[in-house]
Amino acid sequence: MNKFENYYAEKHEFKNLELTLARIDDAVNESGFTQSTLGEIIHIAGTNGKGSTSYFLYQMLQNSGFKTALFTSPHILKINERIVFNNNEISDDDMDMIFEKHKDIIIKYNLSYFEAVFFIALIYFAQNNPDYTILETGLGGRYDATNTSLINDKLCVITSMGYDHAAYLGNNIYSIINEKLGIVRENSNIILAYNKPYVYNYIKSKINNSIDFIDKSESENSSYPYPYSENFSTANRIYKTLLNKEFDKNILLQLPPCRMEQSGRIVLDGSHNMQGILKIRNTWKKYNFDAILTTVTNDRDIKNTVEILKTISNNIVVTTLPENIRSIDSFNDDSVKFISSPLEAFDFILKEYKSNILVTGSFYLCAIIKEYIKRCSNV
Repeated sequence: MNKFENYYAEKHEFKNLELTLARIDDAVNESGFTQSTLGEIIHIAGTNGKGSTSYFLYQMLQNSGFKTALFTSPHILKINERIVFNNNEISDDDMDMIFEKHKDIIIKYNLSYFEAVFFIALIYFAQNNPDYTILETGLGGRYDATNTSLINDKLCVITSMGYDHAAYLGNNIYSIINEKLGIVRENSNIILAYNKPYVYNYIKSKINNSIDFIDKSESENSSYPYPYSENFSTANRIYKTLLNKEFDKNILLQLPPCRMEQSGRIVLDGSHNMQGILKIRNTWKKYNFDAILTTVTNDRDIKNTVEILKTISNNIVVTTLPENIRSIDSFNDDSVKFISSPLEAFDFILKEYKSNILVTGSFYLCAIIKEYIKRCSNV
């Protein structure tokens, strides 16, 4: 771990997470940051599709010769993945240098892990003066650190909407939409990815901003499988809005890590909420998986997740996320197998099932298995 990760190893801020922008606002303000150092800013919120939309757009702008910064979450193997500039993740040296230089501010305002990562990203991006900066929200929107009041002139993007982080955002879909809309400023233009009509109509009734709504038909005949076809369409609309032209669709872009990623007979396709799991089912319903390994954090419904996954495989193994205080710690269902250790669970699946295996649910689980596969030559 770098110095930043060592510092945050024992903080466990999820135990006492207070939703406020005061901490990040004060820290960013004291650092001397100014928004103009980030170039044009694209702020992306939503329930599903944020990561791949951000990643597609980042590649589009990079391919077009623009200096581009990208902030995303969560990471898969290493925290540096969250802070990217011009095809390079922030180095440990740069991250440690910024952390040490601004550690007093981070401590003074008691920044959470996510807030501090974003704080370091802003400092790093400002040093590199990008043409475009893409910011993906972590949790919600209104009180997400990326929504700091020090950043106001931006293009706002709302991806697919659904239920997520109910413990923090509420379990009413309209409350969740309101939280995502919290990123919007009075002068913000909005690009709204394909959503159910009631979502579009509700958003229109809540705000007076200009809304560019993407129709589902735009993702038809795409080079990318569902749901990434929709996310590509959203990224392409953002690109067109920024540059007044469409991206060259003959240039094939990569999916982010752990999205339909295949390693031998193992498929890593993370999806952290119920809407995402439903999309996993639709993507893989015609594929014959011998077994599925999955887990969720304790603010999500493991029972319903398992029932959905049973429609694409008869063999489900549920596990936990070690050293993650938000992990489920058990699951009782006679129709599935529960193995607490994810590596023991994965070894069990490899031994018992000889055909294709899907690892899904939490991206943290996909990260654990991806790292394990890298280390093992016999997988």
